[in-house]
Amino acid sequence: MGRQALLEEFKIVLGSVKARIFPYVRRKPERICWRDYDAAQRNEYPDVIDLIARLIDIASEGIGHELVGFDATGKICLSKPDLAKLILAQQYDGRCNRISLGYMGLIKQHLHIHDSFAPSYKTLERAYSDPDVMMLLNDAFFITQQPVSNMEHNFSVDGTCFGTTIKVNWESSRDEILRLNNRIGDDDGKKKERTKKMFAKTILAAGTTFKIISSFAIAKSPFGNESPYLKPLLNQIAELYAQVAVLSADAAFLSRENCNAINEINAIPRIFPKDSISLRAKGSSAWRKMLMEFVSDTQRWLEFYHHRSIMETINSTIKRTQPYPIRKRLVVRKATEILARICVYNMRQLVYLKYTKGIELRFKPISQQLSLLNYITP
Repeated sequence: MGRQALLEEFKIVLGSVKARIFPYVRRKPERICWRDYDAAQRNEYPDVIDLIARLIDIASEGIGHELVGFDATGKICLSKPDLAKLILAQQYDGRCNRISLGYMGLIKQHLHIHDSFAPSYKTLERAYSDPDVMMLLNDAFFITQQPVSNMEHNFSVDGTCFGTTIKVNWESSRDEILRLNNRIGDDDGKKKERTKKMFAKTILAAGTTFKIISSFAIAKSPFGNESPYLKPLLNQIAELYAQVAVLSADAAFLSRENCNAINEINAIPRIFPKDSISLRAKGSSAWRKMLMEFVSDTQRWLEFYHHRSIMETINSTIKRTQPYPIRKRLVVRKATEILARICVYNMRQLVYLKYTKGIELRFKPISQQLSLLNYITP
């Protein structure tokens, strides 16, 4: 088939898929054992609190030296592991600093906090920018992935925004924000700046089998391009998991560079194409192969691509289970708050996997320090 004829066929297939007239055969829904699901819900709260204590204790073992905390006056207060536990418990409960400290005084024994010192709300607030606390949360994030690191092979990536005020919602505001990004004018510029401060954009990558978040990055603004983040996120996934078979993403991540990056770790790229693209390889055989398979075996191609919808489920789950806005205003503390929320989501998901999938929750200290991606700014 000639190049032009092949391009025409590609556009016809793409048009039918976008118009939803392609005869796609949907996957059969997974059977749910409601007895196991009920058990997971009954035990979620105590098990998540127990995981917070266990994982921070394991993370502190991996550091190898004592981490002592100080209050605003310079007196020794809670240790850094205890402060990390308080942050995770606060993000799970969703309350402000003062109320959280009172609540966590009731459950501190379950968090393995035995110090009688009562920290002030300022101590908890400053903990969000403490390097040692951030290091512990970082390690806890990687440890949450250990139970599925040898079983998860399919991944997806997507961007979303966390609101910084209760008055906004990303899904209902997204179209207006994207339109603002293309407008020019003083009034639109002021509105764009205000909108920029109302959201914190995060690019998440997660396994589509067990729905554990595997890596993430925080963008400078909700208007930022998502595509440059794929390669560093992918590199971190390759460090943590035994095998990456498929990575799916929407058209925002479409580029030959990203296809090459996925191919370099022997994975299959499934990035949804655009109307305006060319089928020419231009140095990327993975790009051309992906598009040729889209034309020749569309059903199979879409089966892998539609795993991406699981990322939408993960984004929705985080926001439904943690519906309160991002409260921190300093950049470092805001990044730590998002990291803590992702850790809490992974712990909660592990609890459900324990009861519904029979996954054993065994952990060990990480043997090397891995780079956290929440400050990536391509």
